[in-house]
Amino acid sequence: MKRKKGFPISIQLFVGVFSLSLLIVVIIGIVTMGFFRDEMENGEIKYHLEITNNTKEQFTVQMTMIDECIYELIKLPALQEAIHKIDEKEISQETKDEIENYMDVMASINYSINNVHILGTNGFCISTNHIFSDIKWLEYFQNYLGRYQNEPGRKGIWTDFHSSEEDNYLSSTSYIKPIFDSETKEVFGIAVLDISYESLHKLFTSSSIRIDDRAVIVNQDGNILFQYPLQADYTEVLKKYPEVVEKGTQIEGKLYKTDVIIVSEKIPIADWSIIRFVNKDMATQLFHDMMSAMIVVLVIVVSISLCYAMMMMHMITRPIRKLMQVCHKVEQGDFDAHVDLPRKDEFGELGDTFNHMLRQINLLFAQEKINQERKAELEYQILEAQINPHFLYNTLDSIKWLSVMQGVDNIGEMCTALINLLKYNLGKKEGNTILQDELDSVNNYIVIQKYRYSDIFEFTTSIDEEAANCRVLRFILQPLVENSIVHGFAGERVNYRIHISARIYDDRLHIKVIDNGAGMDHERTKQLNSDEKKGTRFSNIGVKNIRERLRLYFGEEAQLVFDSEPNIATIAEIILPVILETKD
Repeated sequence: MKRKKGFPISIQLFVGVFSLSLLIVVIIGIVTMGFFRDEMENGEIKYHLEITNNTKEQFTVQMTMIDECIYELIKLPALQEAIHKIDEKEISQETKDEIENYMDVMASINYSINNVHILGTNGFCISTNHIFSDIKWLEYFQNYLGRYQNEPGRKGIWTDFHSSEEDNYLSSTSYIKPIFDSETKEVFGIAVLDISYESLHKLFTSSSIRIDDRAVIVNQDGNILFQYPLQADYTEVLKKYPEVVEKGTQIEGKLYKTDVIIVSEKIPIADWSIIRFVNKDMATQLFHDMMSAMIVVLVIVVSISLCYAMMMMHMITRPIRKLMQVCHKVEQGDFDAHVDLPRKDEFGELGDTFNHMLRQINLLFAQEKINQERKAELEYQILEAQINPHFLYNTLDSIKWLSVMQGVDNIGEMCTALINLLKYNLGKKEGNTILQDELDSVNNYIVIQKYRYSDIFEFTTSIDEEAANCRVLRFILQPLVENSIVHGFAGERVNYRIHISARIYDDRLHIKVIDNGAGMDHERTKQLNSDEKKGTRFSNIGVKNIRERLRLYFGEEAQLVFDSEPNIATIAEIILPVILETKD
């Protein structure tokens, strides 16, 4: 059952610190306020200037983060590939899904982003809320796309706030940025982030509410985007002092017949302005108010602050002691221990998280035990399918030397290859080796198969030096080569080829076994890649066994992928993390 969330400790601490701070302010105010009355007005104005700058910095940080988000979206390789297609129909569904997944993740992890849209000049359009199904919104963003195509500017644009009751499209301002070639400046589309009104409004009102301020944010056209208080009308004063919209400035004026200082700061990234109206008499009013209440408040604040400090100490230290006791039990190996913190704040959530972590550790231990048992079972299946080679080594060695003495060198060569192959496959206990050793084993296997199939195929390799020293599993290439020979080389052809390549790119080891045999149709290739059922070209310890062993040793990032065209070629590609052989 989900714990009901109460007041967080941060708020409780804030109240306590605020009370203590207020106490200090009152004491200092009684002693010093009488001597600095004249300076309070200047201090009040300076304070509002700092608040304005702080709000400006918060907006700048938020908008810079949004600009970085849209820039990362534009750089997405799948998006670049899709947007450069001549026709939207040429874009694969896989590419569209990758773009859509990226957009969904972007919108879900950033609370200020309502939706993400992409609109290309090639007709490609995609949105996290399918907004382009509404012709009104499609035409709305097409106007901005046309604007970028017809005008030289490539700067991001912030739109006015918009909403739609028909589809519950939340009130937002859209940040639009063009997708263009950095050299030719040709525009291929636009990326759009819908930024929620609520997230920006919170940044603005947090400072205004705190100091009971009068303030507005306007765009470059003088339209009011945010204002505080909401019921106030600032239209006339903005018309009277247009310079505060056009540039950052500080002037004296009147608001509702009250003398004010108008402070304006530009937010360059959005061409918006923050304008505050500071009451010149506020410092004096605060002085009289504070002096009249200071004596009464002082005694009350001191008492409350002391009591609250003692309560907070108890609230914080008690759950910490409980957590430490459980940590000591876990340190001693008792993973069944749990902490009991029946609270509705962060400590309660921490206790629940700690208990969940212990449960997850127990589950991981159980899963690891299952994996080890499965790994042992797979290795046993392989060994079960093989024979004990010790008596066979001596027999094959005798046949080899007998054939050499009688001048039958081909029989000797086959026996040598078979001896080496058996020693590699059956003589080592560890399940992994380096790629070069695996290739040497495949070469021995090829020697035998060339005699068996009358040398109807050619075998070549192309192995990077660094790739040859990477760790791989034993006996993963021979089944793939055997499949190419047994099932791929059928008919009367004599120009069959098998090629093995290995190289490192994208921080992964890529091993490919390529043959120009019979190949497979699309349906069989799809079944083979998805493990839906066994392909006719593979044995019981073939693809599924290799794929399971790879995942057990290297994790989910290990892959075995097939690509094939009938009567043209078949490619079996193994993708593994790069683990280089260390030298003692």
